Amino acid sequence: MGTLLVHFYGRSSGDTGEGAGYGGAVLALLMAVNGVLLLVSGFNRWLFAFIKKSRQERIFPFNIQAR
Repeated sequence: MGTLLVHFYGRSSGDTGEGAGYGGAVLALLMAVNGVLLLVSGFNRWLFAFIKKSRQERIFPFNIQAR
C-alpha cells in the first residue's frame, strides 16, 4: 500500500507532489472504512449476545439452584 503514495508522485516531471496527497486520502478512506466495519461487527456481536441472554432469562426467569 505504501507504493500508492510513490506512484502518484512524479519526480521527473517536476510535479508538486499533490498526487501523493490523493494516495494518502485513498489510504485514509480505506482505514476509515475498516474502522467502521470493525465497529459494526463488534456491535452486532454484542447485540446478538444480548438478545440470546435475554431470551434465556425469559425462558428461565428464576435462578433455581439444586441443593
